[in-house]
Amino acid sequence: MFIVKLLATVVMADFVSGFVHWLEDAYARPEMPLVGNIARENLQHHARPRDFIKKSWWASSYDLLVLGLLAIAIAWHDHHLTPWVLLFTALVINANQIHKWAHSNRQETPRLIRFLQKHRILQSAREHAKHHSGERNTYYCVITSFLNPVLEKINFWKGMESVIEKVTGVSRRSDAEYLHS
Repeated sequence: MFIVKLLATVVMADFVSGFVHWLEDAYARPEMPLVGNIARENLQHHARPRDFIKKSWWASSYDLLVLGLLAIAIAWHDHHLTPWVLLFTALVINANQIHKWAHSNRQETPRLIRFLQKHRILQSAREHAKHHSGERNTYYCVITSFLNPVLEKINFWKGMESVIEKVTGVSRRSDAEYLHS
């Protein structure tokens, strides 16, 4: 049961961080209030992916830390704080760091992280490169190696975008529209 809970927690953290990544890439636009800066940073990241690794942990994760601490406080207040909530929160808080390691070369990546990437526990640069190829509209989950292929096989992200466009009339953002204007 421990292994099942562990895997479920890791997959859920990967999915939640991937879902937020997808929302940012697909729908955040630079001219939007509150999320405009996130959209600008994502567009810059797609234009120059390695610039992301120059940011400190704090610069790339402070917002995730604040949200994670808020989630922990709520779980504690509601008497639902468990090791699984803590693991989930730790993974989500560090999703951008894990993402940065997937953009780093071997010399820039700690030995333990290289080991975890080699054994497909954490996402490697090769696996993450699929997100940065073509239209950058696939492979949004950045923590593990195993969730993205499943979501792509069932056409999850494009299906979500299709539903959103049919229901709201809002289409996904085109990076080209902003990068070449």
